[in-house]
Amino acid sequence: MVDPDKVYLMTKAALFEEKEQKNALKTVSFRRKDYIFYHMLIVMVAATVGYAMLVGVVLFLVIMANDLLVLNVGEMLLILAGVILGYVVLLIIYYMVAHKYYGEKHVKARQEVKKYQIVLRQLSDLVDKEEKQEQKS
Repeated sequence: MVDPDKVYLMTKAALFEEKEQKNALKTVSFRRKDYIFYHMLIVMVAATVGYAMLVGVVLFLVIMANDLLVLNVGEMLLILAGVILGYVVLLIIYYMVAHKYYGEKHVKARQEVKKYQIVLRQLSDLVDKEEKQEQKS
């Protein structure tokens, strides 16, 4: 006879394995700090490359628009300070957003894996209970 509780738990476990297992288990395999640090490094590198490309395109367009762009040292330093300040502000914003996002993602994945482990424990208990009943018979 089919046990409805067992079918329910097996279905719940199978759904988790199908949808969440790859991402959640991969995420939880890292410690929270390491997971956040790893992804923040990726975000910072991507932000740096993107910002450098943006500054390069803007400078290229400004130089192309003015055939003879002559700046004195003071103006060049002012532009350089603006570019560096913009970069630092961008990194701070990306840092805060990435830290919050990946921290929450790790916590959510850990909760999902804990739910999955509870389902597996309940399923294991049901199987053990059935085996004990069969041995008594």
